[in-house]
Formats: sequence, C-alpha cells, structure tokens
Amino acid sequence: MSSYFDYIDTAALDKKLETEKFPFSKYLFWDTPIELIDKEKHKKSIIERVITKGFLEDFYILIKMYTSEEIACAIKKSRVLDKKSANFCSLYFNIPLNEINASSYYR
Repeated sequence: MSSYFDYIDTAALDKKLETEKFPFSKYLFWDTPIELIDKEKHKKSIIERVITKGFLEDFYILIKMYTSEEIACAIKKSRVLDKKSANFCSLYFNIPLNEINASSYYR
C-alpha cells in the first residue's frame, strides 16, 4: 500500500519547513496575521485547524513539526473536531475514540 504522501512534493515541503516562515496554508489562518502566530504558544489551535480544514500538504507539515504525542494531546483536549476528523485522528494516531473530548458530542 502506498502512502498518501507519495502524491505530494514532500521535498519542497521539507525545504519550506527549514525556513523560519509560517509553513501552513495562509487560508487556514485568515482571521489572524500570520506573523503573530507562535508555533509553540498556539500549538493546539494550529493542530485543530490543520486537522479540520487543512490540505494533505498541511497535514504533512503538521506531523513533521510536532511529535505524535503533542498532536494526540491537542486532539484529546479539542472541542472543535467534527465527527469525521475525530474518527480519522482516532485511527491515524491510535487514540481510542472515547479519549477524544470532541467525540463525546457525537454519541
């Protein structure tokens, strides 16, 4: 089985990550000036937006930028994930669905 990441230019994304510029799609953060977003301070918000509204390229950058533990922690605490995003995260990051806070709204 091939990886989804075979269909995107990962080399260009890796180069983009090496720069100090904000690597995610600008449309994800339309409501905030990108220069004011701190990658550590706003980690939970970044993870939530990428999971719920990002492209595959954004997801690739996300998993390169943050550890699986950091992403899983943000996902478990999130209240904004929709049902499909919660199910995807449960499968991809191996998190029991009952540990994802947002999934309690869909029972």
